[in-house]
Amino acid sequence: MSENQDSYLIGILEKSNFRFLLTDCTSAISEAVRRHELEGKAAFLLSKVMIGSFFLAGMVKEENTVSIQLEGEGDIRSVLAYSDRYGRMRGMVRKKEGFVESPANSSGKGIFRVTRWGGERRLHQSVTKMEPTGFESNLLNHIYESDQLISFLIINSGPENRWKGMIFQALPGTEQKRIDEMMDRFSDVDLSADQLMEGDMETILFRMTSFLKEDLKVLDSGKPEFYCGCSLEKIQSVIRSIGKEEARSIIEEQGKIEIVCEFCRKPYVLDPEEVNLLFM
Repeated sequence: MSENQDSYLIGILEKSNFRFLLTDCTSAISEAVRRHELEGKAAFLLSKVMIGSFFLAGMVKEENTVSIQLEGEGDIRSVLAYSDRYGRMRGMVRKKEGFVESPANSSGKGIFRVTRWGGERRLHQSVTKMEPTGFESNLLNHIYESDQLISFLIINSGPENRWKGMIFQALPGTEQKRIDEMMDRFSDVDLSADQLMEGDMETILFRMTSFLKEDLKVLDSGKPEFYCGCSLEKIQSVIRSIGKEEARSIIEEQGKIEIVCEFCRKPYVLDPEEVNLLFM
């Protein structure tokens, strides 16, 4: 197993009134992909959606969790990822029955749903139309339609086979002249995404400082991680929610109740006595 080099940098460009997030989420993403035994297009999409959810959570000060869900018409029915502002992330993929991996498989057209959560409580949800133009394009469109914010972003695995991303976003109230100047600078960058994202976060930070001709002031840094948050208590709550009769019916049929977490794939098994105690 390769060394965990995951990290992130969050900061601002004071002169241009932009904020930014740079991240390497390789180990966190690899853990999600491993647990779900994904490969090919399914792994590719989940990787991008996990980084996208971190972008949306990490670029705000509120202690909220953000989920991005793609619901498409392709062979991959849905992709769902969660992240908080510290890069604690998880994700899952649902495929159509009989799914066979091929380069053409994708989520296709559909719905791009973003939800902000305060604990278990849904604070806000916005939905935009998803087009078969790539995840990054749909994410940029969502940010603009929902928040009227101009952004530049890259999500890339590159020849290093490391999942990295960067997002630069105009802060609310930024003058249009400053936005235009900044977007022109991005347009003038003469490196490919692979070249731009090569190296560790400090190297990328230095490179972007050079290209943008402005200091990138780092305000926060940390280490993303795969984090599920499931627990026996939550599973017990799920069993209580189905009711005593349904729970006993499952016990009579199977001799136990077994629930596998959708995100980390951890199995929880409760025997008849443990189930009965939940309804006392």
